[in-house]
Amino acid sequence: MTITQLYYVLAVAENKNFTLAAEKCFVTQPTLSMQIQKLEDELNLIIFNRKIKPIGPTKEGLQVINAARKIIQEKKSIQVFAKGYHKDVVGDVSIGIIPTIAPYLIPKFLTSFKSNFPNLKLNIFETTTENIYKEINEGKLDMGILVPIASQEIASLTLFFEELFLFSNVNSESGEIVQTVIPEKLWILEEGHCLSNQIASICNLRNKSISESQIIYKTGSLETMLRLAENGKGQTIIPHMLVDYLNDSTKKKIFKIPLNTPVREIALIYSENYNRKGIINALRDEILSVIPLEWISSNNKSVIPLNI
Repeated sequence: MTITQLYYVLAVAENKNFTLAAEKCFVTQPTLSMQIQKLEDELNLIIFNRKIKPIGPTKEGLQVINAARKIIQEKKSIQVFAKGYHKDVVGDVSIGIIPTIAPYLIPKFLTSFKSNFPNLKLNIFETTTENIYKEINEGKLDMGILVPIASQEIASLTLFFEELFLFSNVNSESGEIVQTVIPEKLWILEEGHCLSNQIASICNLRNKSISESQIIYKTGSLETMLRLAENGKGQTIIPHMLVDYLNDSTKKKIFKIPLNTPVREIALIYSENYNRKGIINALRDEILSVIPLEWISSNNKSVIPLNI
């Protein structure tokens, strides 16, 4: 069944003649007749009684015609909505995004977003959570994608919950890879990155104290941190999106953290005074379209607190 076939059915019902209906639809009469015949075969019923003049619907055909009118009307409603939706998504928008999300999330939706909203120019900046909040308040950024913190002036729209995993290249005395966090072997991001704050929270939740002297190195890149841990017989904690980009040999050293599924909340934030809701909704929808459904809910997961 196609929308075109339904248009043909309505045209015949209105004109009570196949030839006139074909003219109104700008197709040949055989083409229109063939499409209606295909629809009748698919539905296994006769829509029009061709033995009477003028042509009229059968009892079953009348129900098909009524349903077709509703479907066509719904299609028109969707087109009107989409026209208004796209009309509002124009101009420029500045977005701040934290470095532990940007390289893994943006490539997933950017091409589709540009295709769907060609009249919107995106200005994307990688920076820390603290800077994003500051620059939204100052009007330098329109919105941000990050791990949110409580704010009375900034609105927060939860996008998804991303699980964190342990990468371990530390061997026990028996030669097996250690699958629990060893704080003194942990490599973390430098201060200012929310992920380093959350790693400390995970250790605290597991009753493991972590001090400055136990952190043997700090870096600003997840990839650098991972390589240092891998080559230096250490450990690190990384988000799920990075895991998806790893090769098979590295993935063998990835383990679930022995906690009730620790996750970080990823949100879209913007000023309470920001009134371009169409852009907010468009960006949210594009991001959610590339996120696994199981990431949307926080059920049975431990959302890691962020204290900045």
